[in-house]
Amino acid sequence: MGRAKRLGGGTGGSGLAIEFVRTRKVVRLLGWTPDVVIDPLEIPLDVLCRELGIAPRDVGAPVRFLVFAGSHHRPLGGLRDLVGTFDDEASAWAAFRDRRQSQESGEGWAELATIDLSGHVEQLAWFGLHPTSNPATPAPVSGLPRRADTRPLRGHEHPAYLRAVTPS
Repeated sequence: MGRAKRLGGGTGGSGLAIEFVRTRKVVRLLGWTPDVVIDPLEIPLDVLCRELGIAPRDVGAPVRFLVFAGSHHRPLGGLRDLVGTFDDEASAWAAFRDRRQSQESGEGWAELATIDLSGHVEQLAWFGLHPTSNPATPAPVSGLPRRADTRPLRGHEHPAYLRAVTPS
């Protein structure tokens, strides 16, 4: 195991140090004076960031924004539906809104998502018919059996139409 990374300073026998203990994911605060023994304080990294209002994108690799889109008549799936990647949120929302305004929900769909440093993808917005539905056939009512020729592509049971979610 490596040593904890330390940043600190002081004068005349007193000081302050901050250590990052990577193996335990904690930040350790150390202080010392000639007269008083100060016990170290350890704060879990996720708690420290949350309490200080630090988002993961502020300290790590920037979050990328992804826009996926496709046609209900010609499904592709996965990365073949990726139509754009964006560094900034405003451009990503603009591209998503352009897709939304350029086609009817019965004709196609679009999804705005983020991908973080660890590869976790989070959906921000969606419009169009749900992938399990056929534009010519209404979606099954929850609780009733589905037709044998339909299968969930995303593993969810939702109504056929999902409205767009846009920031205010």
